Amino acid sequence: MSKKFLSFTVAAGLGFTALTILGSCGSGGGNKPTNIDSATSDSKKLDSLTKEKKNKIAFKFATAETNMPSPFEVVNDVSAFQTDCKKDLLNDYTKADSYVSSFKKAVNMGIYGIDLAYVNCYGQNQEMLHYFTTIQKLSKELSFEKVFDEYSERFKSNSGNKDSVAQLADAVFASTDDYLKKNEKLLVSSQIMAGALIEINYLSINLLKDVKKTPENSAAFEKVYNENAVLYHLSDLFKELTSDKDSKDLLAKLDAYRTSFDGIIKSANDMTPENLAKAAQLVTDLRKGLTQK
Repeated sequence: MSKKFLSFTVAAGLGFTALTILGSCGSGGGNKPTNIDSATSDSKKLDSLTKEKKNKIAFKFATAETNMPSPFEVVNDVSAFQTDCKKDLLNDYTKADSYVSSFKKAVNMGIYGIDLAYVNCYGQNQEMLHYFTTIQKLSKELSFEKVFDEYSERFKSNSGNKDSVAQLADAVFASTDDYLKKNEKLLVSSQIMAGALIEINYLSINLLKDVKKTPENSAAFEKVYNENAVLYHLSDLFKELTSDKDSKDLLAKLDAYRTSFDGIIKSANDMTPENLAKAAQLVTDLRKGLTQK
């Protein structure tokens, strides 16, 4: 499985010369509370950046994308040592209706994308369809649903075949990536990426903490440890997005998490059950701030 599944989270910075932020990302349904979210209020600040600053953001964006792990690969590696699908770890797809701001919609779209990859590994067809439908719904609220609509029926009709689902996921998210590039939605793309990377970290650590390390699975421990290096690149990117309040707040939480993690686990050799339990609590607390209603 290639990285395309996750590459929808970024519109690779090559050639970016402008930053266009979503104006209004409300769901438009019922009597939901109104919200003036930070993507709107800070858009003028981001749009007024110099070309040099925009190019710097684009470079860091591309660096983060290049270092991203493939979610299907990570989930497959870790789940190979688990006998049961731990759905209680996933973000409940019914909570999507409670996310009002574009920030919450974007980060949870990334989270749900990883959860879809996880349930697909276990052949949980109905759950997978629920997550796909939820992602499709959020894409509509974030104004790029067209690509998902084109693949919806094919996805549903092939939901019983894990390999077909993986190929379709590649196609739909590669098309979405192309859309985001053409429409230069860098802020929302960065926020989706953040949700996806944090969910990969959250799932892999919580799954691995109950696995006994052996010579046969030591590579999986090494891979999970190296995920934390990817969060460094994510933090580096978000340092350039601090004119957006939500992104600034997330940066502070990311840095606090990385500092605490590094104080517990300094190498893959430190990934003992005790240390992994501590790290799992840290990343669970970080992720809770993103998924709570």
